[in-house]
Amino acid sequence: MTSIIKNIKYKEQWLLYIFLNILFIWKYMSRTMFNPLIGIIFFILFCIFIVAIYYNIIKKNNKNLTKYFIICILLISCSLIGYILYKIDPLSVNVDRWSATSYFLDGLFNGVYPYGIHTHVCETNYPSPSPMWFYLNIPFWLLGDVGLGLIFFLLFITKMIYWFTNSYKNTLLFLLLLVISPAYWWEIIVRSDGLSNSFVIFSFILFFEKYKLSFQSQWIVTSILCGIMASTRLWAPIAPAIYLSKSFLKVSLIRKIYIILIILLIVFLFFVPYIFWDTQNWIFFSRNPFLSETSTGNKWILLIMIIIVLYISLKFHNFNQYCISTSCFFTLFFFVSLLFNHLINNSDIPIFEDPDFDISYFSLMLPYCLFTISKTFTDVIKKCN
Repeated sequence: MTSIIKNIKYKEQWLLYIFLNILFIWKYMSRTMFNPLIGIIFFILFCIFIVAIYYNIIKKNNKNLTKYFIICILLISCSLIGYILYKIDPLSVNVDRWSATSYFLDGLFNGVYPYGIHTHVCETNYPSPSPMWFYLNIPFWLLGDVGLGLIFFLLFITKMIYWFTNSYKNTLLFLLLLVISPAYWWEIIVRSDGLSNSFVIFSFILFFEKYKLSFQSQWIVTSILCGIMASTRLWAPIAPAIYLSKSFLKVSLIRKIYIILIILLIVFLFFVPYIFWDTQNWIFFSRNPFLSETSTGNKWILLIMIIIVLYISLKFHNFNQYCISTSCFFTLFFFVSLLFNHLINNSDIPIFEDPDFDISYFSLMLPYCLFTISKTFTDVIKKCN
């Protein structure tokens, strides 16, 4: 086991994973009578314990045993998610991502302008995702609770990891690290859909990588898929931008123009019904998701981050490096943006009491981080044995 630890590549991914969960443990345990340091130590020891169990499972090299563990973990996790959805009243939770989706669809199917409906938290909070994300949640809304999407997207990302890697071992470690993550269970408890959205975007990236789609090979299909991704949330284009920027820079100028036009057209088509919802008062221009998503932030930070995206997109040479770059960028981008906003607007209060310092944004890097960990750690074990 010692030789395996010494040979682990990309240790910073493990550190990012630990860092993310320490943030959640520290923020929420500090609000209780328990010492968050004890929680952090327990979590790190528990991670070591889980990794040791994983090592002993795959050392047996029994595909059926590994598959059995995946099924058991999924059954237990889905049952626990279902129990949490049943037990916790979502209206009692001071996080409104679930109600942003649920109330949006309520308004949509009742003929009320959905971007003008405030969430359950307060009358100044409005739905901020783009239309495509709401449409993906329609089946769960019809079943009576958009929170049911949490079960679906857990099963979905597990299937996608196996589909891409064709490895039960990689899939098992990805799933294990996900379901022992306090950051993940925070998403479940408050019915947040941010990480689920990140799972969907990551799945698109897996699709691109599996079939070698790019602006050089299948530029029309790639452009359409990019437009669909961009129609889920404002931050959604970040990961595909890192993945595809190198390809974009290599195509001709006229193709660059076509690609941009196709992506913008797809996004525009998703927004058309809401733009023309009210042609007398043009309510869209006074209440739309861009107002919510851009209400905080700094244009100079955004410009610097765009430059960083272009830089790292030219540097990665394989998919592992891409995932590392993306997970590090998400962490850096949201840390700098949230910290800047805190120092400018809310520096007089402790950082974890600042409602605008939303640490859930850090969770968006989880799919990329966990993929790298599961792939490289499994490869190291195989090599050492």
